[in-house]
Amino acid sequence: QLAVIAAKLHCAPDVHAIKEALALALPSVQSQMENLAVDMGYTPGVLALFYKVAIGSGVAPLVIFMGVGAMTDFGPLLANPRTLLLGAAAQFGIFATVLGA
Repeated sequence: QLAVIAAKLHCAPDVHAIKEALALALPSVQSQMENLAVDMGYTPGVLALFYKVAIGSGVAPLVIFMGVGAMTDFGPLLANPRTLLLGAAAQFGIFATVLGA
């Protein structure tokens, strides 16, 4: 498998040479290498899937701001009125994120 990858990158079939060639490769070549890895049976890891779903689609900021807004329930708000500012900032963050997207 290293020989196939090295042939596509035009480098020696050595792990370090492949790593260096992949770092210097164009984005289109890197995309081809990702497709080749999938064809060889490798799947993306957990962090790659998280990045694609949460960060790549822009859902993560919305979920974070909505979570902070949900944490400012009326019970804690009545006990500590300063949390009103946190809740207001969270709601403004949701609004700004939706407008920015």
